[in-house]
Amino acid sequence: MDRLKSGSLIKMDPLPKDASSIPHQWDPKSPSLMLLVLAFCSLGLILLLHHEMWQDEWQAWLISAKSPTLPDLFRNLRYEGHPGLWHVGLFLINRITPSPVGMQALHLLLATCSVYVFLRYSPFNRLHKVLFIFGYFPFYEYAVVSRNYALGILGLFAFCALFCLPPPRGYLLLALTLFLLCQTSVYGLMIAMVLGMILVWTAARDQAIRSWEAIAALVLVLLGICLSVIQLAPPADSGFAVGWRFDVQLPRLMETVATVWRSYIPIPTPTYHFWGTNLIPDPAWQFLLSVILIVFGLLLFIRHPVSLFFYAVGTVGILAFTHIKYFGTLRHHGHLFLLFIASLWLSSASPPNKNFSSFIQALSDFCQANRDRVLLVLLGAHLLAGLAAASLDICFPFSASKNAAGFIKQHWLDRAIIMGHADDAASSVAGCLGCQLYYPASHRWGTFVIWNQKRKANLAPGELLRQAEELSRQHQKDALLILNYELPPGKFPINLIQKFTHSLTPEENYYLYLAPRPLAE
Repeated sequence: MDRLKSGSLIKMDPLPKDASSIPHQWDPKSPSLMLLVLAFCSLGLILLLHHEMWQDEWQAWLISAKSPTLPDLFRNLRYEGHPGLWHVGLFLINRITPSPVGMQALHLLLATCSVYVFLRYSPFNRLHKVLFIFGYFPFYEYAVVSRNYALGILGLFAFCALFCLPPPRGYLLLALTLFLLCQTSVYGLMIAMVLGMILVWTAARDQAIRSWEAIAALVLVLLGICLSVIQLAPPADSGFAVGWRFDVQLPRLMETVATVWRSYIPIPTPTYHFWGTNLIPDPAWQFLLSVILIVFGLLLFIRHPVSLFFYAVGTVGILAFTHIKYFGTLRHHGHLFLLFIASLWLSSASPPNKNFSSFIQALSDFCQANRDRVLLVLLGAHLLAGLAAASLDICFPFSASKNAAGFIKQHWLDRAIIMGHADDAASSVAGCLGCQLYYPASHRWGTFVIWNQKRKANLAPGELLRQAEELSRQHQKDALLILNYELPPGKFPINLIQKFTHSLTPEENYYLYLAPRPLAE
């Protein structure tokens, strides 16, 4: 197979016939490559212009905006459960512009870079490449919804591209890539740890590597892992994802394994609130289909030790974390599918091992023969899911926070005492308003949420009204209460003045209540 490096063709040993469908890479100056990258970026920009930011997007931006220095930033990140690389980028963007559009632009740039690396260096045929980049995760979840996971995808693809280049390998550059990958998210850390073991194993077998380079690469990878773990370690008073669940109950175990199906086939149910749903809602069927997909993957990679190790250990690691620590949602489970794609990528760089029994060999041959067909079905499903998500996001508000904030400003309600509950939903309104709210869940003024044990996620309506009355009396102002649920009509002495109930994310529907200030005593 021909590989491109520095613009010249380098002849490599041909892969066996079962990998012969792996196509040629795009020339870096190819007009079709540039047009695809430009199309992805342009369509992504259109989506971003129609996308209303959601609470997790605002959380990262507000933390970075409200942190005067880098030490303050990392102090504010203690409860987030994420390393700080993405937030450092937002910290720098905040020093250029106070608008969150800067964050969205940075996120789109990272997603576009990932797409370029994938199109330019991955071993898939061009149809598969096009389907992948416009699929659900690259085109929507990790491009439109501005989160730290886009950095991890770029790091993963960069490692695959560098690792699959012809020898001699640049171990220091590969180690640096893993160092940065560790700083993106807990999922990036888990993937980087498995890739780090592969890198060490490869270096140990490479007789051309210099000893100082091997030691430096190992130290860099270990340093990245340690630095990430230090940042991920929660404070003693953390109230987010507390504890570990080591109980192996069958229903929960089946639900955990079922995340494989949901990440491989993320087609949502045909409903308004599509986000995170799946076309097959039955957990039993999801579990069965997930097992079939995992077995297919294992048989597909069994001939390639590096890919088999990466796929098996990486999948088990993510599923174990999902089961015992934090179950997460589709944006977290999507790393399982990316792991499968990266394993296919890595399998193209080495000839297969055929030392297996005839039965295993026959099963592996069957999987190899149907690999491209299965991949086509998976990527086709991702394309449909991506188009569905993008269409709904354009037609309907992803979050009603922007409309709620606009109403508040238009009617001069921002002059009142503004209280928000639930605080994680109300923080989106705080971001749109550009001001602090009072969060009764934690008895404090602020913008972003602090996930500590002082925070009470669910407060009774009577407690909310008591705090509203107390604040109103102290400041001699009306109290505006922002809720993401409706109070029973007629039961509380407070007026519903407006509601916004067309959000694609139901937790960011808003109900605005006005409590007039009490008469001075």
